[in-house]
Amino acid sequence: MLHKTFIVLSIFPLLFSLAHAQEKTVSVATLEDYAPFCFTTQPINSLEQIPPGSDSAALKGYSWDVLRASFHRMNYSIELNVSPWARAIKLVSAGNKDILFPTGKNSERQKIFLYSKEPINQANFRIYVRQDSPIVWSGLESIKGLTIGQRRGFNFGDKWNNLKKVHKLKLNSTLQGFKMLDAGRVDGIVSYEFITDYALKNAGWKNTYKKLPVFDSTAEYLVALKSNPRAQEILNDFDEGKRHLIKTGELKKIEDHWFQSPN
Repeated sequence: MLHKTFIVLSIFPLLFSLAHAQEKTVSVATLEDYAPFCFTTQPINSLEQIPPGSDSAALKGYSWDVLRASFHRMNYSIELNVSPWARAIKLVSAGNKDILFPTGKNSERQKIFLYSKEPINQANFRIYVRQDSPIVWSGLESIKGLTIGQRRGFNFGDKWNNLKKVHKLKLNSTLQGFKMLDAGRVDGIVSYEFITDYALKNAGWKNTYKKLPVFDSTAEYLVALKSNPRAQEILNDFDEGKRHLIKTGELKKIEDHWFQSPN
């Protein structure tokens, strides 16, 4: 009897350790209107808990699928918070959430955030203008003196941030900007090419626009606050999980699902 008791007591710490290792949780903040990378199909009124093998009831998109599959591969449960982008940034910057995504690089962000090594999607930056726009493109200098709309809280890189003598009008949504462009209230809209084309097509937008040449681009990543003691561990686990998706062909399946057609 004593021998059996010793065995049980010896096994208990091991079982506890294994259970504890499987109970990893990462809190994630993202935005609601970034199709086809991250977007909601219904309102989210509270936090969602997404254990391995399950999906969000409302959040969809390529980047979400990559993040979810990568963390689930590493036995993480995901605590998901979806909000307007500016609020999502504040949640992570204040230390209230572990991860912000999808996040482009610029010098200001790199002062406070650590980045994953593996990107989660790619963004090309272009300026959209009306078909009758007189702008002759020779780089960003071509738009000096003009009013250009830009999404609030979005990153367009250091070239854009350092551009002077342009009135940069903050917008709450991509489609709001194009309504203003149609009305002549702005001279152009700076935006991410793929999500903008996707949004206009899926909104059945009647007007068409000229796209000025790509002036910059960025891969987008997961980021964590440098002061978060778990930051590097979480990002390393995401990187390992995503590399597994590449190795097994699961990432290719996700890409095919989202990019064969925007519909």
